[in-house]
Amino acid sequence: MSPTRILSIPGSINLRELGGYATESGQYLKWHKLLRSGSLGHLRHEAGDMLEDYGVIFDIDLRSDSEVQTRPDRIPRTISYQQLSVYPFVDQQKGGLFKRLSKKLRGSSVEDQMADTYCQMLTDSHANATYEQLFDILLSNDHPEESVLFHCTAGKDRTGVAAMMIEGALGVPEATIREDYLLTNLVLEAPDQMSHADLRHGANQFVNQMNAHQAETSNYDAIYDLINNQYGSWEAYLTKQLRLSAGDLADLRQLYLTDSPEPKD
Repeated sequence: MSPTRILSIPGSINLRELGGYATESGQYLKWHKLLRSGSLGHLRHEAGDMLEDYGVIFDIDLRSDSEVQTRPDRIPRTISYQQLSVYPFVDQQKGGLFKRLSKKLRGSSVEDQMADTYCQMLTDSHANATYEQLFDILLSNDHPEESVLFHCTAGKDRTGVAAMMIEGALGVPEATIREDYLLTNLVLEAPDQMSHADLRHGANQFVNQMNAHQAETSNYDAIYDLINNQYGSWEAYLTKQLRLSAGDLADLRQLYLTDSPEPKD
């Protein structure tokens, strides 16, 4: 199966490649290394072989216990599975970082509450520990053409935050991080249209459609404000909150970046 932004695997939901995105250093994310997705609980029988052929060796499930029990992933045993639940948050009752920041962030509308949830994913100690484990797995994925797939239910919120963190660690520009996050809404709303679109190196022609999705854009804006106002950069956030070292960040870039935007033959 040829690399493309949206992977057409039977029964998949919002399954996307991060390969080909440009970074501020002039490099590109490697293909066949990072996949984001919604639930894998609807995969058809032949999908497992397709994931294996594509190079997926790690399946990181960010869903809670009840979600996993209701709809377990349907993957071959050859793919290493690990559940790393982002929820529940634990710091609300303990005066954690989010509680100290929450008065500065948002109001009380539904959109504001969802934006607050996004910020909690970046500041809650349990969520931080989960994403820290995800980065440990990313650092262990040191063979070429082998992919880490990470997902939640829709591949939007918990997965979206994970993708922002990874892209931020690799030096992807803010505009592209935003583009990749907002692309989820288009994929879920019009999967047939998206599957025929040329999205190998981005989705600029579609992103303006997301202006009508106030809740989604406010979620991203909340993250952007938090990173810039409280930390100054994704690198500073990852160093402070997820305890990644300068060496870890350098290793990630060695593993996941390349000088060519095209996949290897």
